[in-house]
Parts: sequence; C-alpha cells; structure tokens
Amino acid sequence: MIMTESSKHNPPLIAAILPAFNEEGRVGVVLEELLKVELVGEVIVVNDGSTDDTAAQAGSYLGVKVVTLSKNEGKGAAIWAGINSTAADILVLFDADLVGLTTKHIEDLIDPLLKDESVDMTLGKFTKGRAATNFSQALVPHITGQRAFRRSFLSGMEDFSKTGFGVEIAFTKQAKEISAKVIEVIMPNVTHVMKEEKLGIQKGLFHRLQMYKDLVIHFFGLDRQ
Repeated sequence: MIMTESSKHNPPLIAAILPAFNEEGRVGVVLEELLKVELVGEVIVVNDGSTDDTAAQAGSYLGVKVVTLSKNEGKGAAIWAGINSTAADILVLFDADLVGLTTKHIEDLIDPLLKDESVDMTLGKFTKGRAATNFSQALVPHITGQRAFRRSFLSGMEDFSKTGFGVEIAFTKQAKEISAKVIEVIMPNVTHVMKEEKLGIQKGLFHRLQMYKDLVIHFFGLDRQ
C-alpha cells in the first residue's frame, strides 16, 4: 500500500527519490545538486540490491535517507519502496546516473506543481545533451525517469512494484486513466550514462533489450494476460 499523507506526523512537502543499482561512482553527483535545493525536504536513495558501495556512498551525504532492498528487484520496485518510505505531498523522481543536472533543472521540474494546483505531473525532457538521449526523449518523452507528481496522482493506482523499467509506462497509463494535467519541462544540457558505458557493449546491450522488453510488456498490458 502506498503511504498516505496522514501516516506520518508533519511530512515534508517534497521528497526526491533516486532508484539506484550499482551507481557508487555516479549517485553523488546527483545528490550534491539535490541537497542544494531548499524546496526538497527529503532526499531518498533506494539501493536496489547493489553489489557495489552505492548504499555507503549515498549514506555518506548528510541528510540523505537510504532504503536498501535485499536483492535487485528492478526500477518499479525501487520507486515503490521509495514512495512508501515517505509521506511527502510531492514526489520527485530522478535517475541516479544523470550528467549535467543543476539546481535550476530540479526547481524547474517542481515549480509547475507549486504554482498551479491543477497540474498533476511534470516530465523532464532532455535537450542539448547528447544525441542518443535527446533522440529517445524526443521520440518517447513519456518514458523519462525525471518527473514530479502529487501524491494524489497515485490514488487508485495498481501496485507497480513488478513493472521493472515498465514503471514509466505505468505512470503514463495512470495519467491517461485519471485525465491528469501533465506538463513537459525542458532540461537542457542533461543526459545520463548509457548502459553500454557502464557495463560494456555486450552486457549493456543485454540490459537495454531487457529494458525495452519491460516497456513493451507493460505498454501492451501483456503482464495481465
């Protein structure tokens, strides 16, 4: 069950959640920017069964809460765990391997929700970063890992902990289901480290194909058959 606003005393208004699997050398870059943003009352790293020092690296930053999953369960499970570890009214999701993220990008992603109560969710869209990520986000912006939404956006949403990389599709379907007001926010000069760079060509390609598989399965609802 997703935690409700009343389940904690005086919850922070805004919580940032970073699902992270073997990101010891990259998560700190994102955390340093998040911790500068006064709007963000809670920063949570969900260590998704990492086999490196991701948890220790994240935990070395004062004010960062680390939630650890005993084994690698996938992005959907990590985000689910992060959401259930906070009662914040606004939830902001960031990938842990971003390059070029600044405080302005973070504030720009959150601001529409603070300025307009009718906005349910924002989506971060990369531009002027690198060709590969720019192209994929221009083609399918709704699968971005950078987004912010109100807790009320999740009302009635099914458990998405088993969706893996298909979690972004689950959010997209929820937005359509409730006719949510969604705004794209341009994030210039931001990109992320590609799987082939992290894992090598062969292993990275395997993981990329797994990601696409998750997306296709949940896009077409094959997980329900």
